[in-house]
Amino acid sequence: MSSSGASQPTPPSKAQSVDPILRNALRYTISAKEYQLLHQYLLSRAPVVKKRTIHPKRYDAIVKGPDDYNVAAFRAALRLGVVTFSGLKAWEVISTRLLSRGTAKR
Repeated sequence: MSSSGASQPTPPSKAQSVDPILRNALRYTISAKEYQLLHQYLLSRAPVVKKRTIHPKRYDAIVKGPDDYNVAAFRAALRLGVVTFSGLKAWEVISTRLLSRGTAKR
């Protein structure tokens, strides 16, 4: 009656089979080049986790998107925020612990 396979949908590719929320979280967190460096470092330190990590080529296919400028800008802003927060926390620790030692009670 109907041809076999003519109306069947095509299976999604490996890049499309990843949850969209996870894919966007990965895109906004780390770039493909950074992931490749992290992957190499992780494998050099702990080769046991090779089976649990995503291969860099697959990661690149997952995070590939049309608006790379916006993603890179958000990633840079996120890093700036984390560095600023960490710097302010470090200054708070330094000022409360080290600078308070200089004032002696008489």
